[in-house]
Amino acid sequence: MISAVIIDDEPNAIELLRGYIEKLPFVKCVESFRNPIEALIYLKENEVDLILLDINMPQLSGISFIKTLEKPPSIILTTAYSEYAVESYEYQVADYLLKPISFERFLKALLKIQDDLEKSDIEEKNDAVIYVKSGHQRHKTSLVDILYLKKDGNYISYITTHKTILARQSIKEALQELGDRFVQIHKSTIINLDKVSAFDSNSITIENTKLSIGQSYKVRLLDRLEVK
Repeated sequence: MISAVIIDDEPNAIELLRGYIEKLPFVKCVESFRNPIEALIYLKENEVDLILLDINMPQLSGISFIKTLEKPPSIILTTAYSEYAVESYEYQVADYLLKPISFERFLKALLKIQDDLEKSDIEEKNDAVIYVKSGHQRHKTSLVDILYLKKDGNYISYITTHKTILARQSIKEALQELGDRFVQIHKSTIINLDKVSAFDSNSITIENTKLSIGQSYKVRLLDRLEVK
């Protein structure tokens, strides 16, 4: 879900964009502002994926607003004046919408944002690593390479696409290190949801290995697998 903020000094413009967003199931307008200063205060305390930003505002222009942001999210500029287009791209904005904005043009811009964010999430996930301590060594391990973990006594085996790493660790400690795509399915098993090839009410299959699902873990697991 893309979280969006609208910043525009015109109430009608805000209402139009809110209406467009309500038609899109993958976007949510979390807040809107007519005063860009109030928006800046909000953004200092809240992270969003997207800002829909008017260029011409009396308190602070859209371009000046962008300059104040230390780590700007994706930004789509909106304006009735096409002459700002060239300058806007110097600030690496995601898109530039010329008023009056049609729904078709708005949809195209938001689909591009969705695609860019998904690619960014994949790149971030592919780059994520942990260092698994085994004996006196720590093994650099990419999260995307981990298939599942099996607990046996005081030790956990990290089963990866390349090798198995044995670590003296509890289930709780392992879950604290792993990302949100990892879930416990049994008192002795953690899986990488992205590696699941098949499942039924009693087991999960990962690369031809069938892993049992504990009764107390079924409801949460099915929720994570988005099974209704």
